Amino acid sequence: MIDAIRAELIKMRSMPGVWVTFGLAFPLAVLICVAVLARAGGPLGHTFSHVHTLRQRRELLGAGYFGLEVLAPVMGLLCVTGEYRHKTMTTTFVLRPVRSQVLGAKVVATALWSVLLALLTLVAVVAVGLPWNAALGGVTSQVTDQLGAVVPGLVLSAILLGLFGLGFGTLVKNQIAAILLTIGGTLVLESILIALARAIFHYDLNWLPNGAGAALAGDIARGLGGGGRGAGFHLLTWWQGGLVMLAWGFVPLVAGYFTTFRRDVT
Repeated sequence: MIDAIRAELIKMRSMPGVWVTFGLAFPLAVLICVAVLARAGGPLGHTFSHVHTLRQRRELLGAGYFGLEVLAPVMGLLCVTGEYRHKTMTTTFVLRPVRSQVLGAKVVATALWSVLLALLTLVAVVAVGLPWNAALGGVTSQVTDQLGAVVPGLVLSAILLGLFGLGFGTLVKNQIAAILLTIGGTLVLESILIALARAIFHYDLNWLPNGAGAALAGDIARGLGGGGRGAGFHLLTWWQGGLVMLAWGFVPLVAGYFTTFRRDVT
């Protein structure tokens, strides 16, 4: 199994799409850092201000979550759909005929790459967000004091979003279609469904992937990249969000394993 995991890690390292994903993570995190500092409410005539409230400090520290909402599922998709696109899945199954082991290795590889993706967003916050906040008069230690409240949930959300993408990729084997559906669902469809549910049924549709992930990550994404959630939107608690994200991560995986993943690929 160790050899299978190592092979999956090497495969992902050789995919250009993985490095494109990493290349987008840093600037997206920086962009949200800028948005947080612009919203911090400085003196009249000033565009930016340092973060003042507990919520703003957590939003600054978790600025990478907006990018992770989109990029972590794409990372999972690349892990499985890349093999179908480049016609290497047959070779993978020949070398390791036990398909449950192949899928298990992909789960571990996706989780590890998703962790690296989350850590890269934190590097962006440390490299840009914290120095800029300090230059505006903020106290860095007040932000870093929230590491325990933000980082574990942020990393776990990235892992589960990555597994959601992996599971979706086992169901929709076409890479382009899977990526377009995932990005469209993340940025457009979920927002529309949330807006319709609030307008028609007066119900907070808070158990979709982005909303559940935001709850697990400490509600750091509300108003920034949180799938169209507005004022008064009630997220799940962090543990409820975690359970829902587990379902979003593993239900597609199980469904994909017992359907498309076990079929002949030739």
